[in-house]
Amino acid sequence: MKSSQMVKIYLLVWSLTLCSCGHIFTESHTYQKSQTVAINGAQLGCAVKPVGGKSGLSFSAMVYMAGSATLDGPFVWRIEAEGKEGEHQSIVVHRVKVITSKTKRSEWCPRQHMGYLTAFKPYKKEPGKVYAVCQIPGKLKVYPREDGDITILADVAVTSNQGTRRKLVKFELKANTVKDVEFINVAAEIAEGSNKDPREWQW
Repeated sequence: MKSSQMVKIYLLVWSLTLCSCGHIFTESHTYQKSQTVAINGAQLGCAVKPVGGKSGLSFSAMVYMAGSATLDGPFVWRIEAEGKEGEHQSIVVHRVKVITSKTKRSEWCPRQHMGYLTAFKPYKKEPGKVYAVCQIPGKLKVYPREDGDITILADVAVTSNQGTRRKLVKFELKANTVKDVEFINVAAEIAEGSNKDPREWQW
């Protein structure tokens, strides 16, 4: 498996016939979510999700399952925006640049992969707010233990009912190792799958 989400899906498929609950133990070599910056009244941040690493699976008495995963780079990555319902309409990411602290890499992403408009969408569990998630095409090929902290420069435009504002912003992402244990209840997972959250990762 190449990510925590894929590990989770793998476990759930097996669990449908073999068990009803279990735990996933993960160790993620990743980056902390950046602080937010404001553009045209919306709050923007940058986040990554590891898609490399290793995983395992075990069963106890065919009733209880346990999964493990060590997650690492490369990453899927995105620009996240939170706005106000009835005010914010869309965002466009025009350019992004990645700078690594240890290995001193400094690279712009190909511009032909940028420039797609993403609309803000509401989420019924948080009335009054809207969200836009621009997942950057391709993989972010950095590794926390080798490359260290990273800086992402993003040229982003946000459109509201007041017009469009474009700005070059900087996101600082700190390298971090996180250990976590997640409980899975199959029935609850299936029920929650029908509730679409605009902030979910796309694959």
